[in-house]
Amino acid sequence: MKFKIKGLIIVSAFLLTAPFFVLAGGNAFAAGSIVGVINMQKVVTMSNQGKAANAELQSLAKKYNGKLISMRNNIAAIQKDLQQNSSIMSSSEKTKKTQEFETDVSNFQAEEKKVNNIINQKRYALLKGIISRAEGIVSNIAKEKGFLIVVDRPSVVYRVDSIDITQEVVNQMNK
Repeated sequence: MKFKIKGLIIVSAFLLTAPFFVLAGGNAFAAGSIVGVINMQKVVTMSNQGKAANAELQSLAKKYNGKLISMRNNIAAIQKDLQQNSSIMSSSEKTKKTQEFETDVSNFQAEEKKVNNIINQKRYALLKGIISRAEGIVSNIAKEKGFLIVVDRPSVVYRVDSIDITQEVVNQMNK
């Protein structure tokens, strides 16, 4: 009796999954795989859109970096003045310089945080557009090749080169 139940379960499982494989996998099985692999980081860095985004981010960072360097140099000058001349400064002068130093440090930290937020928001917006476009291309290639799933390469331990669609995606993005 147990054998009949196990047999029925196995047959039922096969009958329930068989239509899925027949309908979904014709091209995939012919190609030898139902899984595709992509290296999205490589797509982002190698595509023209990704290179333009990187240049834009570097330009933005350079724009703000000058102001931050100037603020940092001012802080260093005040700190040096305090260290070298604190013994000859009056108490009120010393207090004033110390407050100026602390205010400048606080302003620098606030500005640095603001700049980092601006750059991170810009990075997110640029990457979102690139990833969205890449996902559309990946979807089309996956349908064309009959892949049921496409996984990002960093999580793949072993793969056959023939299922890696990274370069194909980069080529289509650069068109």
